[in-house]
Amino acid sequence: MEQSSTVSDDRRISRRRFIRLGTILGLGSAGASIAAACGAGGGSQSRETPATAGSVAGGPEVDEGEVIVAESELARGSAFPFIDAETGEPAVLVHTEEGELFAYSAVCTHQRCTVAYRQDTRKLVCPCHGSVFDPADGAKVEAGPAARSLPKAPIEVRRGRVFPA
Repeated sequence: MEQSSTVSDDRRISRRRFIRLGTILGLGSAGASIAAACGAGGGSQSRETPATAGSVAGGPEVDEGEVIVAESELARGSAFPFIDAETGEPAVLVHTEEGELFAYSAVCTHQRCTVAYRQDTRKLVCPCHGSVFDPADGAKVEAGPAARSLPKAPIEVRRGRVFPA
């Protein structure tokens, strides 16, 4: 005696198509989870992205007693990246519009991404999660998720040249 099937043959899918569909759904779900964990899609409008910010990664490695840069070579409202030879980590020297010089660690206090300098806003921003720091005000956090200011890197100016202190 032949049994009747409640599902017609045209609605059945092959094992291969079922596995492929499961794989696609699983990868899509994993991708959405990663994007949500990294803060993508739907963050605050004030957040910056790598496309709108100039990285401060790199620059010369500077040891104590070595010149970071001549003050005359760094325009007001700009920044100069360098590597602190003592720590091996990136740092940034900022020359404000008012003519002041400040240096900070360029490592974000949130999750250690390298911050970038936005010349149009005169701020340091984290391209990973959007934290914004004000270099003219002790690198205080203006927008999170970072909760702490960037650490200051001591500098001194001697005869128009900037040195680590």
